[in-house]
Amino acid sequence: MPKKHRGIILIGLLLFLAIAILPPPVSAFNYVHYWRVHFSGSIEVTGNESMPITPYWDYIGNTTWQTCEQLSFQMTLNSTPITMTSISTDVDGNPHLRLNLSSMLEPEAVLRWDEEWLFTIANRRPPIPPISILQSGNLEDIENQIGIDDYLRYTQATSLWKTWNISLIEIAQTIQDDLPEEQRYNALALVFATIQWIQNTIIRSSGITEPQYPEETIVSHVGDCDDQSNLLIALLRIFNIPSYLATGHWFQDGARTNGFVWGSVNENAYRYVDYQNSVGHGWTMVYLPPWGWLPFDLFTIGPGADPASAYTDSLFASNLPFVTLWQIVSSDYIGERRTHHDNLFTYEVHHIELDEWTSLGSVPIIDAEYIATNMVTLIALIMTLGFLIFLVGLAIRGQSQEKPNHEAPTSSQ
Repeated sequence: MPKKHRGIILIGLLLFLAIAILPPPVSAFNYVHYWRVHFSGSIEVTGNESMPITPYWDYIGNTTWQTCEQLSFQMTLNSTPITMTSISTDVDGNPHLRLNLSSMLEPEAVLRWDEEWLFTIANRRPPIPPISILQSGNLEDIENQIGIDDYLRYTQATSLWKTWNISLIEIAQTIQDDLPEEQRYNALALVFATIQWIQNTIIRSSGITEPQYPEETIVSHVGDCDDQSNLLIALLRIFNIPSYLATGHWFQDGARTNGFVWGSVNENAYRYVDYQNSVGHGWTMVYLPPWGWLPFDLFTIGPGADPASAYTDSLFASNLPFVTLWQIVSSDYIGERRTHHDNLFTYEVHHIELDEWTSLGSVPIIDAEYIATNMVTLIALIMTLGFLIFLVGLAIRGQSQEKPNHEAPTSSQ
């Protein structure tokens, strides 16, 4: 076989082996996880005055990677069933139930609830795009891309994010002034610099803690996931960068959070929680041109880490299976919690919440992205193999044509 044919065949063989041996760019299977969740609890008014209550109940919506099915819902007031009248959305865009319930709970009233949900969660969510400061748009680009209505909605000042607060404004100004001049209006550069400032200033905490307002977190220098997220949102909204708080839970077998959030059994009022096999979490969604909405998770990174890892190492980017529960865009859940706290002690209320998450297992399914990606690989393998066969056949044919004739010549008489 001529050397030129051997060389071509060797190159083709190496190409075939490279395509066949190298791992595919996408895993063959995506896993779908099933969780059954049992929410129950009670509110009992033991005082002598009627307590105000909001006649709405939280509901959980679907996304492109999760399906949330309410299997059962039962609520009673003094053993009398309470029915829902409709499903609507709150000011933040979350679905909630409108209950056939008075806005006041009378003395000695006992409100009980018991509901079950089936959560179907895909392990892989839409991939996050690569980002860089060089590719990022400037502050002036945001309004044109997101639209004026959403721009105003996601940058507005609220009682949760007090963008008029002098301390917050001064911090935001310092963060911006410390950037190189050419980056002071770059949206992503401002996000990274703000994350860096929070990393250097706020000590991470965990456990049963009451959420703080951003200006309180600055004073305490301590904050958990939603404290740090809310501080990030407040500072970004000062820059007019759209942002909001996202919340969720992920299943963790054996995890348990239980105890008295307010009060105790020795007091006239208390709130007691017991959450089993799940961990709650909060992170920040930020709108950045040209990419759109992106997740930033300050609680997944340690002190001194690259601020970009708050994006690349976020729970969303890691594809850790979790349930996205609610988003906070305009409301003040901290103020609502503190009002509820005051009401518990004013009206002498016993409030109990019990959440139990049970894994029903996971099912592997062939991933559509795997099929699409590896279809190219399969075609490349077939074409390379066909080309190899053609070359081998060509070489064999050429070798047979060049074979010398060793038969002795015949002599004429």
